[in-house]
Amino acid sequence: MRSRLPVPTPRAALLLAAGALLALAGMGGPALGWTVLALDAAVLGLVLADAALAPAPGSLRASRRVREPLSAFAPNRVDLAVESASPRRLRLDWADAPPASFDSAAHRGRIDLPPGGVARLSYEAVPRARGAAEFGDLHLRARGPLGLAARQWTVPLAATVKVYPDLRGLARLAGAAALEAGRPSLRGLREGREFASLRPYQPGDDFRSIDWKATARRGAPVVREWQPERNQTLWLLLDCGRHLSARLADGRTKLDHAVDAALSLARAAVSRGDRPGAVLFAAGIDRVVPPGAGRTRLGPLAEALHAAQARVEEADYGAAFDALDARQRRRALVVVFTDLADPETSALLLARAAQLRLRHLVLVAAVADSEIADAARAEPRDQDGAYQRVAAERILDERDAAARRLTAAGVRVESVPARDLAAAVLGRYREVKDRGEL
Repeated sequence: MRSRLPVPTPRAALLLAAGALLALAGMGGPALGWTVLALDAAVLGLVLADAALAPAPGSLRASRRVREPLSAFAPNRVDLAVESASPRRLRLDWADAPPASFDSAAHRGRIDLPPGGVARLSYEAVPRARGAAEFGDLHLRARGPLGLAARQWTVPLAATVKVYPDLRGLARLAGAAALEAGRPSLRGLREGREFASLRPYQPGDDFRSIDWKATARRGAPVVREWQPERNQTLWLLLDCGRHLSARLADGRTKLDHAVDAALSLARAAVSRGDRPGAVLFAAGIDRVVPPGAGRTRLGPLAEALHAAQARVEEADYGAAFDALDARQRRRALVVVFTDLADPETSALLLARAAQLRLRHLVLVAAVADSEIADAARAEPRDQDGAYQRVAAERILDERDAAARRLTAAGVRVESVPARDLAAAVLGRYREVKDRGEL
């Protein structure tokens, strides 16, 4: 622990101020002046004595516990324990030091500790960014028995923590309800080629699904059931350039929403037995996570995606697609998370994605901005409002034109507001699997 010099409390300052007021009321009389001086000296003496009697740093122990990784944009509980080894009751002020990027209003307070007691404190912190974050030290201030002086010191609890996307929220999103949200039922349209089971024939079943050998053995019509193939490959290409760097009204960047959607999609793929991998890129390749099967694959993906940060630079789609092409020869589903607001970069994306679709099934997940859509629909009240509406309409027209060109080239496109991105890509993935398109 690092101790600092004792400080007077507001009570001591009030006593000294009372002496000063008394001197002013006496207009400088000599007898009163000596009396005030003696009173101030007595107060200072009591302050020093109280500081000497205040708890020493060795009389307290403290610890902090957080459950890692922390979840971005969600409340995370921080637990503190302060233990006293003093034989008397202590009055303590405490102040923790959460990272500057966290929102928290309850990380300081006051406690009374009985002799040898333990105070268990907790507060909630909401990280406003993914990546590594730094907790600072815990600051304590203990008052003396007279309440005239306080000794303060710092408990070295500084630590680095990792902030991941909200994995618990993403797990719920990747569940069955999210896969079905907003999509028509595909029952009866399954074209999987992997045998699942045999069952008795029911009216309405396709005669082509009858297993005649099993029917002959059982003496009753039996049909084969098929399921979408497993162990197929899903690549997540995440644009970490300027296109997803814009911060939205909810305080998150477009990249934050893209990361959430990518992890949700990876969870869904793993649950269906597929193999997700990822390429993070901007002006160059930031990181490549090779595809792998099993839930253990989510760890490396979450580790890579939690550190993804948008930079104000042009994304090199060619480098990203070349990195994919060098690692994936068999047909795969490739989901590119980006934005289509820039006509020039959309043209580059079109050229490379159209080439990539000759071998793979390509989906461009474009993170749209709902604020731009609102501005394009707003009724202008002045000249500035009219300019804003025209600019918003132009951006939407350019985005729609880019989406049409990609679709005409055989590339699938989901251009939706950030809040709907995860549900949209999950629904597209479900369709691809249920229709056996891979």
